[in-house]
Amino acid sequence: MNDTDTQALGRSLADAQQQLEDDGYMVVAGLCDPSFVAQLLEVSLHRSGTVMAALGAKTIGIGSAAGFDEVIQRSPGRWDIPISPDEFGVDDRALPWWPLIAAVLGEDAEHSFSGVVYSEPGSPAQYWHIDSPHVSADHLPPHALNVMVALHDTPLVMGPTELARGSHRLTNHLQNLALVSDELVYQHEATVPEQLVTNTELAVPEGFSSALAAGSCLIFDDRILHRGLGNVSTSRRSMVYFSYRQAGYRENTHFEAQRSIYEAGR
Repeated sequence: MNDTDTQALGRSLADAQQQLEDDGYMVVAGLCDPSFVAQLLEVSLHRSGTVMAALGAKTIGIGSAAGFDEVIQRSPGRWDIPISPDEFGVDDRALPWWPLIAAVLGEDAEHSFSGVVYSEPGSPAQYWHIDSPHVSADHLPPHALNVMVALHDTPLVMGPTELARGSHRLTNHLQNLALVSDELVYQHEATVPEQLVTNTELAVPEGFSSALAAGSCLIFDDRILHRGLGNVSTSRRSMVYFSYRQAGYRENTHFEAQRSIYEAGR
């Protein structure tokens, strides 16, 4: 990692890795310059407009398996539309967060998913969930990381993501047999930070959410308990995301649809 990369992250590479290990997430203010954010926003608005027009009145449920290849409704009023790096007009390995991704997941880390997720005004908070399960009863380093980019200033009333600090360790269903993997990965109303703590000497993971300025990034371990908060503003909240995985890791619960909005009869 060179000096420019270190300055962009606002801390040393070692400090950034340590925060991801300890807390499971980090916020980096101003990581993306305005022209890059404008580029991401333009592509996102065009794609989302095209996809939602094609969706029209077609029936769509909640969750990855109930959606379409082109769009998933993550929770009521919260839409996830995949967009590839090529479609965004970017090279994954030239992005400002890549040195951290490579340091944590390896230089051979792979792009998993990217796109835009947005919540409509009045959309409720999501249930707590993780994005992929642990693969060992022993705690291992991350197998996947997510980067979320604020496309506009995002105050708390717009419902930015809330994370349960340090819960990336406690969501291990292979270690805590009281946990059910599907109830962690797929949103379930009974899944809350309190249920992760079986040892009375441990504190319940503290929730963290922060207002984000345009161009700021939230980077987090795929296994951390998190949720999008309710959008109680009068504006749409949009975030672009880029997700990465260790080479060879193939767990996929993010996009599971088996149909396209462009197929006849859908």
